[in-house]
Amino acid sequence: MENNTDLRKVVYSIMLTQIQFGTYRCGEKLPTIEETSRRLCVSIDTARTAYLKLKDEGYITLSKNVGATVKVNYDSQETEQFIQTFFSARKNAMIDLINSMLPLFGNAQCVGMKNASPEMLRKMEELFTEKNIEAPYAMLRHLNQKYSSLGNNLLMRLAWQIFMFLHDPFFSIKDNLHYFDQSEDYLSIVLVLCRKKEWTALRVKMAESMNKLTSSLTRFYKDRIHMPSPEKEVAFTWSSYKKSQQLCYSIAMELLISINRGLYPAGSLLPSQEELARQKNVSVSTIRRTLELLGSVGAIKSARHVGTRVLPLEQTSANSDFTKPVLRRRLLDMAESIQMLALSCKDVSVLTLSSLNTESIEELCVKLKAYKGLRRGENLSYFILSTVGESAPYQTIRTVYSELMRQFFWGYAFRGMNGKQEQINEMYDPFFDELIESLEKMDFCRFSASLEELAVLELRRTLSFLLHLGISDAESILIPE
Repeated sequence: MENNTDLRKVVYSIMLTQIQFGTYRCGEKLPTIEETSRRLCVSIDTARTAYLKLKDEGYITLSKNVGATVKVNYDSQETEQFIQTFFSARKNAMIDLINSMLPLFGNAQCVGMKNASPEMLRKMEELFTEKNIEAPYAMLRHLNQKYSSLGNNLLMRLAWQIFMFLHDPFFSIKDNLHYFDQSEDYLSIVLVLCRKKEWTALRVKMAESMNKLTSSLTRFYKDRIHMPSPEKEVAFTWSSYKKSQQLCYSIAMELLISINRGLYPAGSLLPSQEELARQKNVSVSTIRRTLELLGSVGAIKSARHVGTRVLPLEQTSANSDFTKPVLRRRLLDMAESIQMLALSCKDVSVLTLSSLNTESIEELCVKLKAYKGLRRGENLSYFILSTVGESAPYQTIRTVYSELMRQFFWGYAFRGMNGKQEQINEMYDPFFDELIESLEKMDFCRFSASLEELAVLELRRTLSFLLHLGISDAESILIPE
């Protein structure tokens, strides 16, 4: 994980929660800073900053010879109050998140395990014999190993964020282990199925594990948490960017979306840097970095004494600067986002369409037909994936898909590399027809299979562009079969 202010806050909150939940009691030692760094997959500097904050606020003592020791003394009543307050404030978000796990990550885990190297399977097996690794950190290590073959840093960051929001607090209460069958060795069964290449059985076993966690969390809330939820609950949030340091990326994406929707048409001038800074409530220097990034993707061109002009689509590639490291990294973000969509869209679309009434399905079909009439086939995947994401029955899916769809706009720089419009439409028309006919027949499985095929096509095309540009890191991003 990267080292930044937000991560330090998360690690601080995790360690404080464990003290308040009684995982570590007065006089007991916390894990060393190095141990916490390894367990939570963060840098030593991030872990150290969190420990220093705990010390400054009086929760622990910290010395070079002794390490970190819990200083506060909470009785059982105070500990229970902390647990009730924490989980009641997150009830809806946690239940929504756990219900979203299987459609968002079930297929990704199966594909990751199917493509795991013998070396990675051996590392998973080593988790059996490690005596110094505690739950839930063995689970975090296992999740990282499951996803490693996908070559997707964005997915790993999302999985880490979810783990810290849900799994770590839940398993910090040791009593919660009684919800699970301790006699069943899930990991060993999964490894046996992988080595035997029994992929259908593996998928069933992994879905069963996710469903068991869902039922356990539901029972925990029913059995243990009796405090009413506050009027304003804590929501699960996720951003692919560090807000404090990479704000210019988010603003650049917002402006790209505005350009794509015609708010700033080709040939028009963007507001001045000062006006944009006022609108976005950021510094002029942040806007300056934002405009430099937009210039590198060929969306705009600035001229002294004239201003910043929006370029026509056909001029984007010619005016893009693909040598800039920041743009190359953002293009990799886009490819990783498309891979996440390709891995999840089949399950998410079946779930979403099944939750809609007939009238909503018919309305979606009408919109899709109208979209085909625009003859801009290259936008089909964005249109249909964003529509599915926006209509999903769980807020977590809507949150994640919204962030993933925003990454599509870094592909603005590829607009001039797609070929003639007629050729592009010929490639996408069969997908339009298949998706429309599937909706007309209410055949959601057929629809989802076609959508998955479309998303994989987009991933292949994107990786091909990146490799053509010499962005070698794209080679590690797995294309799902």
